[in-house]
Amino acid sequence: MRLCSAWTILPFLLMLLAGWWYLSALPAPQAALVMGKSQRVANAMHWFWIFAPFMVVGGLLLAVRMPSRTSFPLALLVLLAGFGLMGSFEVMREAGRKPYVVWGELYSNSIEPGQLALINEQGALATARWVDPSLKTPEGMAADPVAAGHALFQLECASCHSVGGVMNDIKTRTAKFTPMGMDALLNGMGKVNGYMPPFAGTRAERQILADYIVSQINGKPLDSGNAPFDGVDLPFDIPPFNPAPPEQGGDEYVLLAWNNLGMHCISDSDQNWILLPPANDLFAQLIKRDYIPEVVKENIAISYQVEPGFENPASQVRFWEFAHIIFGMDQPLPANVGLAGNSVSGPMHMEEETGVFEAKLIPVVPYPESGPVDYNPYPLFTITATDEATGQVLAQTRVVAPTSTEMGCRNCHGGPWKIEGKAGISDETGKDVLATHDRMNGTDLKARAEAGQPVLCQSCHPDPVLGSEGDMANYPGLLSFPAALHGLHATYLTDRGAEACTYCHPNRPDGPTRCLRGLHADVVECTDCHGFLEDHAASLLKAEQELGKPAADALLALIKTRTVTSLDEVNPRVPWLNEPDCLNCHQEFEPPSTTDAYNTWTTGPEGLFRIAWTTWARCPASAATTRPTRPGPPTTSTARTGTTSRPAVHGRGRSHGHPGQLRVPHRGDGLLGPPPQHAEELTETTTPRQKPPFLLDGAFSL
Repeated sequence: MRLCSAWTILPFLLMLLAGWWYLSALPAPQAALVMGKSQRVANAMHWFWIFAPFMVVGGLLLAVRMPSRTSFPLALLVLLAGFGLMGSFEVMREAGRKPYVVWGELYSNSIEPGQLALINEQGALATARWVDPSLKTPEGMAADPVAAGHALFQLECASCHSVGGVMNDIKTRTAKFTPMGMDALLNGMGKVNGYMPPFAGTRAERQILADYIVSQINGKPLDSGNAPFDGVDLPFDIPPFNPAPPEQGGDEYVLLAWNNLGMHCISDSDQNWILLPPANDLFAQLIKRDYIPEVVKENIAISYQVEPGFENPASQVRFWEFAHIIFGMDQPLPANVGLAGNSVSGPMHMEEETGVFEAKLIPVVPYPESGPVDYNPYPLFTITATDEATGQVLAQTRVVAPTSTEMGCRNCHGGPWKIEGKAGISDETGKDVLATHDRMNGTDLKARAEAGQPVLCQSCHPDPVLGSEGDMANYPGLLSFPAALHGLHATYLTDRGAEACTYCHPNRPDGPTRCLRGLHADVVECTDCHGFLEDHAASLLKAEQELGKPAADALLALIKTRTVTSLDEVNPRVPWLNEPDCLNCHQEFEPPSTTDAYNTWTTGPEGLFRIAWTTWARCPASAATTRPTRPGPPTTSTARTGTTSRPAVHGRGRSHGHPGQLRVPHRGDGLLGPPPQHAEELTETTTPRQKPPFLLDGAFSL
C-alpha cells in the first residue's frame, strides 16, 4: 500500500503540469469559459481544488507505516477523492471543447460548421436525413408544428440535453421563457456565450422549436403574457383661456409648460436593482402676450401640483426603502421626496442661466392610489403662475409628465408583470436579471440584493443620463450602460424590425403606454430615427471602441448592420448627448422630405430637441415633447400627450404641435415670435439653438 501511495503522488504532479499545459493551449473564449464564465465549470473547479490537496495529503500519509485499521479507511477515502478529482477535471476538460466535439470540425450536436450556411438557407429538417419527409416543407411544418418541433429538438438539442433527466435538463434551463424569449435565446446561441453551438435552420424553424420547448416540454401556453390593453376614458378639464388679443379683453398672459422627455421609464425593481429612478422634470415659461411677446422672469411664482391619486408614490413602489443604499446617502430619503429634494407638488425655481422655471427629478410613478385604473403612465400636473406681490393667478395650464414601468424584462427573464398584464418589474423578474448577470460576468449581485444591498447599474457602468462615470478604479474598461445593454441584446434580437424595441421599451401597439404617439406615430417607427437594433447598438459601441474598450470590439464582431452596409459607415454616438437630429427630416424647419434620420447625430447637448431654443422658448414648449408632437383625442389615457392647454401667444387658437404650426417658432411669423418685419427688434434670446444646456451636477436631467 505504501508503494501504491508513493505512485499516487508522482502521477498527480504530472497531472497538474498537464492541466497547466492544457489550459494555456485553449483558445481565449474557451479559456474564459473554463476559468469562470460557466457556473457549471466553476463548480467543478471548486471541487477540484478540494479533492486535489486531500489526494496529496492522503497519499503522503499512506506512504508511511500505519495500523491497518487506519490505513484501509484512509485508502478508501483517497480512492474516492481520486474519482472526484478526475470527475471534476473531466467536466472542465469537456467544457473546454464546447461548442465542439472535434474543435472547429464538428459541433456537439453533430452539425459541421461548414454546413451551417446551407442549413440556414434550406432548413434543418429539409437537409436532415432521418426525418419524416412530410416535415421537410414549410407547409408540412405548419400542418404539424409539434412533430416538427420534436424533430428539431432531436436534431439540435437532444445530444446534450435531457428532458426531465440528470443530463443538462432542458426543463430547468428554459422554464422561465415566453415563446419570444425562447426564440431570442436560440437566436443568440453561439455568440456572446460560446459554449452552445449556433442554431442551424430557418427563422420559421427556430420559432417552431421555441414554441415546442415552451408548450410541449414546459407545458406553458403559447402567449406572451402581455394582455392587450383597451383604452380607458380619463376625462380632464382644460384651464380656461381667452384667445382674443389683450386689448380686446383676452388673457394677458399665456403659460407654457412641458416635460423634456417623450417618456421617462422607471425600473421599479428597487429591492434588486435600479437603472432609472422615479425622476421626472417639468419646465415652464410665462409669456406676456403682445405684438412683441415678452418672457416674464421676475416678480412671479410658478408652482406645480400632481393630479389626485398620485400624491403618495411611496405607497406604490419600494424606492424610498433603498434609495439611500443605492445612491450612497447618509440618511433615507423622506417619503415622496425625490433625489433633487422636490416632491410631487411644490414651487418651481428659475434657472438663472436660461430663464426657465423648472422642477427636477419629481418622483411621480404611474400607479394611482385611486381611480378607474391601476396603471396610468400619463399623470397630469397643474402649473400655476402667480404674482408674487398680490398672489393673483396670472395663468394656469396642465401638462403631462409621462412615466412608465412597462419595461419588458419579463419577456426573456420570466416572471409576471407587477401590475397584472400591464407593467412593472416583479421580484421574480428582477432577481433573474441579476442571476443572469452573475452567471455571465462572475458577479454576486443577486446575493447582495437578497442581503438588502440592491445595486445601481450605473455604479459600475458609465452613463451620461445620471452623470455617472462608472467604477473606473475597479472596472476601467467597462462599457457605458446603454452600449452594454443594447450591444448584448442586439446579439439575441437580430433581423427584427421596430418590434425589437417594444420587447423592452413601453411601445407595444396594444400595450397600455404606447409611448410613440402623436403625429410621429402616424408616419415613423423607432427604426426610422435610431436604426434597427443592430444599427443602434453599433453606433453606441463604436463610441466605446474609440475609447479603447475591448468589450466593444467583441460585441461589434457579433453584429451585422442593416440600415448601412458596413460598420465602417456607422457614425459613433454618445448616449443621451448625440441623438438623431430633427433637422435630418425637417430641413430648414420645413415639413419633412424624408423619414430617414439614422446616422446623423446632434453634435452635442445644445442641438438636442429638449434643450434647443426657438425664438422665444425651448422647442418642447412650442411643439410638445420629443415623441408626441400634437395632442390626440382627450378621452383615453394614451392620448395624454403634452400640455393640455396650448393657446397661441398672439391669440390664434391652434394647439402647439398642430402640423401647420410646427415651423412657426423658427420662422417668427407671428404666433410665438414677432412678425418678420419686426425681426430687428429681437433680443439676444432669439438666437435659435444657442442657449447653454441645463446640467444637474454634471448630469443631464432625467
